[in-house]
Amino acid sequence: MKSRTGGNYIRFTILSVIAAISLCGCTINVSISPPPLKEPAAGEKNSLIRPRSTEHTYVHGADGYYNLSEDGVDFELVPQISGTCWICAASCAMTTGCQIAHGKNIVFDQISLLREIYDDDKEEGVFIAEGINKEKFGGSVLFVMNELSRGFGDNLALDRAIDAKNWTADEVKDGIRRFGALYIGIPDTDSYKGNHDNYYTMNNPAPDENDFDHSIAILGWDDDFPKEYFNVEASRDGAWITYNSNYPLDYVYVSYDTPFDQLYDTPFFLSVTDDYSKVLSHDCGCWLKDPVSTKDTTTTANIFKEKGTLAAVGTYVLANDQDLLIQILTPDLTKCLYSQECHADLRGYHVFELDTPMDVEEYALAVSYPKGACVEGESLDLDKGIHIRITSKKGQSFILLDGKWLDMSEKATWDKIGCVTNNACIKALYK
Repeated sequence: MKSRTGGNYIRFTILSVIAAISLCGCTINVSISPPPLKEPAAGEKNSLIRPRSTEHTYVHGADGYYNLSEDGVDFELVPQISGTCWICAASCAMTTGCQIAHGKNIVFDQISLLREIYDDDKEEGVFIAEGINKEKFGGSVLFVMNELSRGFGDNLALDRAIDAKNWTADEVKDGIRRFGALYIGIPDTDSYKGNHDNYYTMNNPAPDENDFDHSIAILGWDDDFPKEYFNVEASRDGAWITYNSNYPLDYVYVSYDTPFDQLYDTPFFLSVTDDYSKVLSHDCGCWLKDPVSTKDTTTTANIFKEKGTLAAVGTYVLANDQDLLIQILTPDLTKCLYSQECHADLRGYHVFELDTPMDVEEYALAVSYPKGACVEGESLDLDKGIHIRITSKKGQSFILLDGKWLDMSEKATWDKIGCVTNNACIKALYK
């Protein structure tokens, strides 16, 4: 599907869409000569799987209980391979989201996705230092989102990533019913985990920032789950029912006391689709700390050259309840060929289908944002050996300022805008 053009914790804010990223890999393991990535042998069991009895004294009631797996949502629980909990959790969120949105069952291969994200030969994106074992290193939902927003495999593309930071418990519950499993980062310290009445449980009510070292996905909840069923007794009954790739044969019950809405790996609802044949993109993701704003409305545009039928536009929306204007312009940015207003209820990444798909060859795709636009930003180094390499080329991305289109790859534009912009985060999705 890919058609691209152009160009353990980290305190790092990325726009209002993404509060920050963390390396959730359970371990950080650096070796001088890392072994090559390998597929698990047929029938091989992950050492982290811990079988147990499924008989319980406590059994949930009908009220205050919900589980996606009991509501017709079909997905596969798989064990993580080494430090790939972040890929497993993101995949669970995406596949359940796809089930709800599109009624399709899609399975992700952990190693293929890992190799794609950490590919050393790409022009830009996420790179990790030489000598680090990629399989054990860990990662973030942000890496998965940015990769899949540009397409993955033969015909998959991200079509939704809803930022659930600062949501209430009731909003999270409603979101799970509407959007599927919620990706979260958790404080996974061993002393706070237990096995009570044959339930795996965890409660870490006041974690240190270094405790956040794991990614899981919330599948449901049980408001009456006993507060005594945790190594640290909870202040109230109730728990989130989660898929944890350390325990893929069963669920882990995480007390409502345990925070997951923290600075290091923002909660996200995700979904993918196979409805599009290709994705065109100049950007490698949204890495700038703050949105780019020009007065009341900010308009950016990408120039694309690819013959086919343009069916949808993907971009990041930086606040709830926003109306955007999408325009297809001539490649010299002087004439509008098509325009459409779109509404986004929730902040995050969205794909907006065109009311009328359009046959194109060379064109400009422009989006006007009421509260700032997403752009790549500049290259940066994160700790733990991560480098974000960002490139842009003249004639790819533009921003409208005082009635003039300015090339976003040029320093003169950066000086006028007040930051390094590089490419605009606008994707063109073809039928």
